[in-house]
Amino acid sequence: MTRARDELILSHATESPSGRARRVSPFVIEALDLPTAGFRGEAFPSTTHGSGPLERIAAAEPAPGPPEAERLPIDGPLTLSHSAIDDYLTCPLRYKYRQVVRVPTTPHHSMVYGAALHQAVQEFHRSQARGKPLTEEELIGVFEKAWSNEGFISREHEMARLEAGRGALRRFRETQLQPGAVVPAWVEREFAFALGGNRVRGRFDRVDIVPLAEPSAEVTGAVREVADAPSVLRADVIEPMLELLGPEEVTITDYKTSDVRDPAIARQRARDSLQLQIYAMAYEAMTGRLPDAVQLHFLDTGLVGRADVEPARLEKARSRIATAASGIRARDYTPRPSALSCMYCPFRDICPSSVAT
Repeated sequence: MTRARDELILSHATESPSGRARRVSPFVIEALDLPTAGFRGEAFPSTTHGSGPLERIAAAEPAPGPPEAERLPIDGPLTLSHSAIDDYLTCPLRYKYRQVVRVPTTPHHSMVYGAALHQAVQEFHRSQARGKPLTEEELIGVFEKAWSNEGFISREHEMARLEAGRGALRRFRETQLQPGAVVPAWVEREFAFALGGNRVRGRFDRVDIVPLAEPSAEVTGAVREVADAPSVLRADVIEPMLELLGPEEVTITDYKTSDVRDPAIARQRARDSLQLQIYAMAYEAMTGRLPDAVQLHFLDTGLVGRADVEPARLEKARSRIATAASGIRARDYTPRPSALSCMYCPFRDICPSSVAT
């Protein structure tokens, strides 16, 4: 039964070759997850109206198809997140499985590892803000408390990843406590803004706001260039909620657990990151100005890939978001299989279009 991909058919004969009435097996009722109380394997037809096996099975049958409303284009604003947008742009059918049907997925070791590291980093920054940074033992304790032993290939694999996480956090803490290290202004701060008639929501991992006595010509020029960009690059509504303190340099950081060891690759990842561009637009919607830079901090290696906020990248990001929103609104879930995306797709075992080997 667990090997069925598209459908499972259970059949039953009402009579034996000799003409004797046959009883439906109680295992059929159990397989369909129906109540078995009072069931004694009645022969067909049922002698009790509405309580026989056929009636019980029929009562549990799903509706013949989705309601008409679910087949029509979505009307009204969408609420989008980076993960939903990324799912749709990668493969619309993956988006449907995860965001619409909500097919359950088994935990993957990379997600367990990343979530535990993020929790530890978040708690460290919060302790920094209180003026009492976590000790190494406390930091490792937060990491281990957030750990789950699900999804790993073996016990040895789990222990290796656990030790890798401890090492990454020790190096991270040492770097953050160096003289002159910046204490983040925002940690895990939620945001939402309107873009193209839709609502984009998310959460900043980290935002650094560093006051400048006198802004450098380089920073001033970069800010002026972005500020002078066409309004098409902006969020629909810019509602500054925070008063700028004066000349300041703003950097938004997203923490990653990918094993990136080449600085050039780290920088390219930052330049290509749709998530970082969404952060830049969100920050502008909240404050009235764009950040000066966005960056990816790879915790395993300590590498930081940094990118300036540029109008061309913002325009490209807005276009990609609009493409995803248009397809989602039209309920277009046409699969877009590829060897790479299918290989890492959590739904590859049930997807009829998967090309994963």
